[in-house]
Parts: sequence; C-alpha cells; structure tokens
Amino acid sequence: MMSAMKHRLLLAAGLVLMPMPPARAQFYDLDGAYRCLTAPDPACEKELRDQPRPASPASPSGNGPTLEQVVAKVRDKTLGPREVQFLEQHAAANEQRAVEVLAWCKLNGLGTPADAVAAYWLYRQAARLGVANARRNQTAVFETRLTPEERQQVLVQENAR
Repeated sequence: MMSAMKHRLLLAAGLVLMPMPPARAQFYDLDGAYRCLTAPDPACEKELRDQPRPASPASPSGNGPTLEQVVAKVRDKTLGPREVQFLEQHAAANEQRAVEVLAWCKLNGLGTPADAVAAYWLYRQAARLGVANARRNQTAVFETRLTPEERQQVLVQENAR
C-alpha cells in the first residue's frame, strides 16, 4: 500500500508530465475583464464604472496613496516603488483587492520584476480571502505562465502544506 505522500508525489509527477493545453490569452484584469485594459470601449468602461467598489483603504501612515490611486497607476502602467510597497503592506494585511492587484502586478511585471510563482501564491491567497475568479486565475497562471520546473516547485510546496 502506498503512503499518502507517495500518492501525492506520483500525482504531482503525473500532472507535470501531462501535455499542457495551448497557451490562452489572459482573460482577467483588475476588475475581471482583461479586454478593458487592452482595448477599452464605451461598453467596457460603463461595465467597470457600474461595478460596486469596496472602500478604498489609505496608506497605513495616512499620507500615502489610496488603493484607487494605486489601481489607476496600474491601469496607466505607471506604478512605482511607492505604490508597490503600498500593495505589499495591504496584501500582508490580507486586504482582498490589494492581494489581487499585487498578484496582477507580479504576473505582468508592473512596477516589479515579473514573477509568475509569486503571482501564483498571491492568487492562492486571494482565493482564500474569497476574491472572485482568484482560483481560476491561479490555475491559469499554473497552466500557462509557469515553467515545468516552477510547476513542480509549487506542487511540492502545495503538498507540504
């Protein structure tokens, strides 16, 4: 009889060796519609405006940017170290939207070097916090953005938890 650990490792090895589906276009942006970042149109903009927005937390010091200001810089692709630090602080405090936005930035290298593995873990954190589409995004990162070695790394870490 195989132990549970051997079973998990065999499953992980099987997942890594499975042929991967063809890469898909990114389907997700900060508000759930990647198309709005790449090709905004009036209908898209209206959809984003009509979505309910959570309260926008300010910087812990009170004199920094708000989350909405940081998101605007992400959309404009003008994110700097100050805004990345803001996102990291708020993500560490498990603020849903900050975790989600930081995952997006890490995945796409906005204001920080691209790091698909970090994005994978941040989307996992976002899913645990109840962020819509976060689990799907984590899966998409796994399937389309991680190298086989990175997939193996995250599977081993997932099994260790």
